[in-house]
Amino acid sequence: MKTFKVLAAVVALGSSVSAYAYQINDEYVGSKDHGYGDVIGDVSKFDVKGIDVSVAGTMLTVDVYTNFVNNVGIFNNNVTSTTLSQKKGIAFGDLFLSSSWNPYGDADTGYKEDRHRTGTKWTYGFSLDDRWSSTGGEGALYELNGETNYENAYLSNDFINGRYATYRHGQEVAVKTGSATVTSVGSGSWLVDTVNGKVSFTFDIAGTDLVKGDEIAFHWGMTCGNDTIEGKVPFSVPEPGVLAMMGLGLAAVGLRRRKQAA
Repeated sequence: MKTFKVLAAVVALGSSVSAYAYQINDEYVGSKDHGYGDVIGDVSKFDVKGIDVSVAGTMLTVDVYTNFVNNVGIFNNNVTSTTLSQKKGIAFGDLFLSSSWNPYGDADTGYKEDRHRTGTKWTYGFSLDDRWSSTGGEGALYELNGETNYENAYLSNDFINGRYATYRHGQEVAVKTGSATVTSVGSGSWLVDTVNGKVSFTFDIAGTDLVKGDEIAFHWGMTCGNDTIEGKVPFSVPEPGVLAMMGLGLAAVGLRRRKQAA
């Protein structure tokens, strides 16, 4: 069984650290699976195993575990874009976020009717500087202000030429960074880890509406959408007084260690 995991580390006053793990079954399939189910095509190339989210205040690190980390750029000879004029093959998608998750359809069927027109309205997106990179790079967090997902995002249809490939249609895979409906609100980085089979996104959500809710929803897939994962996790930001106490506790731990070392 595939799972979506979230790790939220909370540092208490003093030196103790506790971690809470939230497990969500990967039940999302999405529209146009062409009878393949969760993964279209070769599982060894496209399977998404799950997600870990580490939270430190308002800083998020989102680890997507997927076989695709070893396959970026595949099918560059016969799967090309008709809209974006790219001929580099299938690439890493951007990470989409929202303060609520509202997939369309039934969980029992993997929300097979869910696509950009029917599903969750994504309100933020973390965009990659070079999605064809095999190592990672920089990224930017955008607020998505358009009324529809298509105003804010490119779809799998925009990256893949359907004459040459079978792929999952209608999935949001990249932020339309040039659109008037999106606004840059922060920066971050991303890293491809082929040893551990994951791509990691790290960015700060301070100042965004995401910190006002009690959960965060995520959506990710490679640019063909052959395996797309969605889910939500509980989220809360400690009160300023709690953060101050945490800082004092960490400072006390550091002072104690320096005295012991002396």
